[in-house]
Amino acid sequence: MAFGEPDKDHDRCADVITAIASKWGDDDRRKDVTDFVTEAGELTRRPRGRPRKGGEGVSADAIFTAALRAFATHGYQGMSMRTLNRELGVSHNLLHQRFSSKEQLWYAAVDWGFQAIIDKVLADDDESLGPSARIKRFIKTFVMFAAEHPDLIRIMDIEAGQDSERLQHICKAYVLPMQERLGPVYEEAVAAGELREVPLQTSFFLITSGTAALFSSAALARTVFGDDVLDPDQVKAHAEAAAELIIRGLLP
Repeated sequence: MAFGEPDKDHDRCADVITAIASKWGDDDRRKDVTDFVTEAGELTRRPRGRPRKGGEGVSADAIFTAALRAFATHGYQGMSMRTLNRELGVSHNLLHQRFSSKEQLWYAAVDWGFQAIIDKVLADDDESLGPSARIKRFIKTFVMFAAEHPDLIRIMDIEAGQDSERLQHICKAYVLPMQERLGPVYEEAVAAGELREVPLQTSFFLITSGTAALFSSAALARTVFGDDVLDPDQVKAHAEAAAELIIRGLLP
């Protein structure tokens, strides 16, 4: 995901990092971390004392994107901040200076990524549509977003395997709020006779796991269906077909 206007990027980066620092209840640390965000939406440490040679400035976009890819590939336990520093082409202790720990980096990157899903879904939700049409629109929006951000889906798959504070954070901050937003829309569709009632867990996993597996299992998809299976036109066709199949399957 690329940043848009610099001022908005700066505010968003500052909000995300402030929230993570606040989670640890350290006002001094929170002030120190938010000072890393520049007007250009970058994270760059303001040196204390004598300036260091070759000061580094790495965009928040680059850091969080690389962090999500690393966590999605290696899992939380297997991810190495030292390796990530090397992949970013920065000094070996830069991430530790900015985030203090791997745990804080995980929360910052995950909040940055998952909040984008919420923002996209809410922006695309058209309340003038009927309830079943709104659900179909949500499914297509979610599928297209998953195609652009498969690392978020992989991280969710990894974290969903066992209970942890990380999983609880994702659920409480992002999954449950979206369920609270869309659940009443589905209930409205059932009450109006547009859709039939099925267990919520059934529709939840069909939509979130069933439609997005194509992207979280990209290597499998390419091996079985060819390299062009993730081309933009194929992704759009998948989103349309998945939404149509799920909605038709819920018809009374």
